[in-house]
Amino acid sequence: MNELVGGLGYAVKNWWMSLLLGLLYIAVALCLLFSPVSSYVALSIIFSISILASGILEIFFAAGNKKTISSWGWYLAGGIIDLLIGIYLVFYPLVSMELIPFIVAFWLMFRGFTLCGYSTDLKRYGTKDWGWYLVFGILAILCSMAIIWQPGLGAVTVLYMLSLTFLIIGCFRVIFSFELKRLHKNK
Repeated sequence: MNELVGGLGYAVKNWWMSLLLGLLYIAVALCLLFSPVSSYVALSIIFSISILASGILEIFFAAGNKKTISSWGWYLAGGIIDLLIGIYLVFYPLVSMELIPFIVAFWLMFRGFTLCGYSTDLKRYGTKDWGWYLVFGILAILCSMAIIWQPGLGAVTVLYMLSLTFLIIGCFRVIFSFELKRLHKNK
């Protein structure tokens, strides 16, 4: 990722899509947190739909900022990966229930690394709180590694880990969206 915002200043359109993604992740986190006894089927459905929606929104964000963000291809790649995983999980819920700890862990790891990349881009543009964004990315990576390390701890543990990680990524996306909005206004 070369830059978060490139081209002619800080013209970041569609900052609100990041806000929607953050709110979606926070809603999923709260749903998982307050109903940990719910079945793996519910987790599979919730996760599948949220990943599918995430992919669609990320693709639209990338397409809408193609001319203003030099690293828009990374957003597009992330959106396509989310979209494909979401479609697969929606159509094969039984397989996804068996593999969901690993699918979730690798997806969260990918997202954690992209969050770390976004934080360094924000640092380059002088955002004073870029370190918090890096912390969110590192926390997402650590949660994903914990899921990979102990996938057999049971559904409740995975649900709590997922809830925490979705909450971390959701908070990052909400804060990130307001940073994008601020950069857009400073154009």
